[in-house]
Amino acid sequence: DAIKAIKGIDTELSTSGGTSDGRFIAPMLDAQVVELGPLNATIHQVDECVSVQDLDDLTDIYYQILKNLLA
Repeated sequence: DAIKAIKGIDTELSTSGGTSDGRFIAPMLDAQVVELGPLNATIHQVDECVSVQDLDDLTDIYYQILKNLLA
């Protein structure tokens, strides 16, 4: 809901990848783990970068998630 509210895009569940410690933490704590971050065509490349707007949006998304969880 938070990403849709801030960015206006629908999200999709994905369990691909494997670079996160979330896959270890979730079973240890019997917890659900959600990972999100800016989309980035240059990720893990020499010229990796992210726009300031994407960082600002991500801050707003995290804030909205916390508001939703604590409401």
